[in-house]
Amino acid sequence: MGWTLNHFPKVENHTFQNGEFLKFRVHYGLVTAGYASIEVAPNLKEKHGKSCHHLIGRGWTSSGFDIFYKVRDCYESYVDKNSLLPVQFNRGIKEGKFESYTEVRFDQVAHTAYYTHRNKQISPYKVPPNIQDVISSFYFARATNNHAVMKNGDRFSLRNFIDRKTFGLEAELVDREKIKVDGQKYNALHFKLLIEEAGLITDGSKIDFWISDDDNKIPLRIQSDLMIGSLKADLIETKGLKHPFTSKIVD
Repeated sequence: MGWTLNHFPKVENHTFQNGEFLKFRVHYGLVTAGYASIEVAPNLKEKHGKSCHHLIGRGWTSSGFDIFYKVRDCYESYVDKNSLLPVQFNRGIKEGKFESYTEVRFDQVAHTAYYTHRNKQISPYKVPPNIQDVISSFYFARATNNHAVMKNGDRFSLRNFIDRKTFGLEAELVDREKIKVDGQKYNALHFKLLIEEAGLITDGSKIDFWISDDDNKIPLRIQSDLMIGSLKADLIETKGLKHPFTSKIVD
């Protein structure tokens, strides 16, 4: 791929580790629509000559919703273990009768993303330096942002590549709050998501998320406001956290 570790500074990752697993319940009110998970594979993987964390995100509908519209999506990102920059991103989508599989290979020195089409044709796209994908950006943000010193209104931003396009993501700290998720109370940091669209920064259709106010910095809830009510993804299971889950509030 033409780039070496010497090109990029080492990211000191004190936030996540191999084997971390997070599971979420996606629901509208009391109705469970499905589930999602995101994990770091237990072992490093070699990809294009680099030792990488293998990051896996999955989403699937519940058995009740499978009858109407079955979803089985899988996103994979291979990120260099030292720089936490993506080397390759794979996306497999199965939604109803629609199926799609795409791959993107990143050359971080040449600032180029090589997109593989369904017919195996490869197209290059110029991207900004230190480009991320939608999975790697989550882990990069966790590892590199010091949330403990953030004040209300502070933002952090990343550039992402997906669907042959580059777009910006910003997250703005709203406040430090206590939140109840799946019957458990937590100390949390409340952020709102800002998305770059046509050169403008919007509120991401009113997407908010809460992360644990501890060294793990894991999402507790992701909420998207709809015309009536809200669609939420709530944390229901954790495994392999690097740090004690101290944001939990014990009554």
